[in-house]
Amino acid sequence: MQWTTFFESLAQLEPNDEFVTGRPGGLSPELAEQMADDIATKLNLNACDTLLDYGSGTGAITRALATRVSSTTAADMTKAVVNRGIKGGGDIEWVVLGDDNPDLTLNPSSSGSFTKLLSYYNAQSFTTHTEVREHIETLCKSVAPGGTVMFGDIPDRERSNQWKSGERGREENRTTWMGRLQKRDIDLERDEHNLAAFSDRLKGLGIEPPPEFGKPHPGFDRDIVTRMFREIGGEVTIVTQPIEFPNAHTNVDYVVQFSE
Repeated sequence: MQWTTFFESLAQLEPNDEFVTGRPGGLSPELAEQMADDIATKLNLNACDTLLDYGSGTGAITRALATRVSSTTAADMTKAVVNRGIKGGGDIEWVVLGDDNPDLTLNPSSSGSFTKLLSYYNAQSFTTHTEVREHIETLCKSVAPGGTVMFGDIPDRERSNQWKSGERGREENRTTWMGRLQKRDIDLERDEHNLAAFSDRLKGLGIEPPPEFGKPHPGFDRDIVTRMFREIGGEVTIVTQPIEFPNAHTNVDYVVQFSE
């Protein structure tokens, strides 16, 4: 519950919705809109879809997606965060998740299951593949036959090792990665600057983040994550994020299509 307590404190003490997030540097409206465009394309959103954003936070991305679908539900573990999201407006149904109902299957008000399901930037609270499997199983309970799940912004072990590791055999990969980023005029120190500024902001509010906050995530094995989805019946596509997104050099998105 440490992350839930952290977000509860943020939602109660942070006056700016942009910083009620676990993303170091915050989530500006401009960045949320860019992410929503990328997500809408990968999920192939259309006006007939029913969308669930699982782990929505205050709904910055959810609101940018809600205008593109028939109905939208936002679900989050933290009541104070959900309350902030409701105040933010938008045609969205809000749900508070909780440990007292861990097997909850979410459904749209119109009945049936969700045709599109998003879980984006929730992996910071996972430390093991077992936790990832539990999350995936929860997501798949609520997707309709023929629906699509996007498990997004997930630290990838292969890409993280290329970026972080200086071990023999990895140095060539790391040099190639950094050169590719530099050629695209990406600020390699941007994420570190954002983390430092956000950490100072938290200190000013008297909020103590979880110990793993802002630390490099070792990443998850893409073969293991892919197998988890396939065992439930999904066809998996692993896609990269636009390189200008924060942490895009180490994270990937899983887009999972289920049969009718």
